[in-house]
Amino acid sequence: MCNMCTRDVTLEAPTPPKVSRTLERMKLKHNITTDPVNEEKQREVEYQPDLLAVSTQYTKIAYDVFKQAVVRLQESKAYVIATRTSQPFHVALALLVLLAWMSRPGSASNVRGWRALYVGAVATHLGAQIWMTLVSGIVLYFSLPRHEFGRVQTILFPIYYAFNACMSLLGLLAYLRTQCLTEFENTSWIQLALLLAVFSIEAYVRLRLVRPMLRAKHVKTQMEESAGGGQEVGRLILGELAHCPRYIRVLKTFRAYHSSIAMGTMISLGCSLYSTMIIVDSMCQ
Repeated sequence: MCNMCTRDVTLEAPTPPKVSRTLERMKLKHNITTDPVNEEKQREVEYQPDLLAVSTQYTKIAYDVFKQAVVRLQESKAYVIATRTSQPFHVALALLVLLAWMSRPGSASNVRGWRALYVGAVATHLGAQIWMTLVSGIVLYFSLPRHEFGRVQTILFPIYYAFNACMSLLGLLAYLRTQCLTEFENTSWIQLALLLAVFSIEAYVRLRLVRPMLRAKHVKTQMEESAGGGQEVGRLILGELAHCPRYIRVLKTFRAYHSSIAMGTMISLGCSLYSTMIIVDSMCQ
């Protein structure tokens, strides 16, 4: 047996806690009796926070919540766009011009503001359609590899149709409000039908067609990347996938959704052009 096992072990007695003489004199002076074992006595001498202490505690909680909210706001995309890009200045300039135009003397500013909102929504909607359909889509398709172009369209498609649907709804509501304020004088029911048709088409495309089209496009892109394709510019080369039945089914599904979306886009573009001509006719009267 080793020495460590046979060595006598002496148990040291626990050292009593040090007692503060100053504290004991204060207890005797003010006749304070404490007993750590007695819970009732402890509750009697326990500190009871007053209104100031409670309000300070809740102020600290509110400050922490506010600080966390500020941090989350600074990490959001909206804050980055508002503080590090010039787009907010464009919006501020447009609002300033609109307010200056509405404040000029003349007819009622309420009707004028709704008309400005109506014309602005129709013009913005038409501009977005022309840019996305006739400029951006064509230029990017014939400039980027097909899969790179597809990734760009995957991001833009949902935002584009949601934005256009909001602009169509805004124009429709502004036109209705304008007609209500003018007691439906010189109301164009064709214009009302066109605005409603455009909003219905774009809302249906965004809610029902965009997601399955992007899902089919994702599967198609994965199969093409596995086969080493998708880097051609401005054309589609099937290669070995032309003999794959599953790929052909996915391609037909994607083209069916894409063709339906394209048809809806062209119909809404025609309606927007007709709406613009109605606005021009109303200005020439």
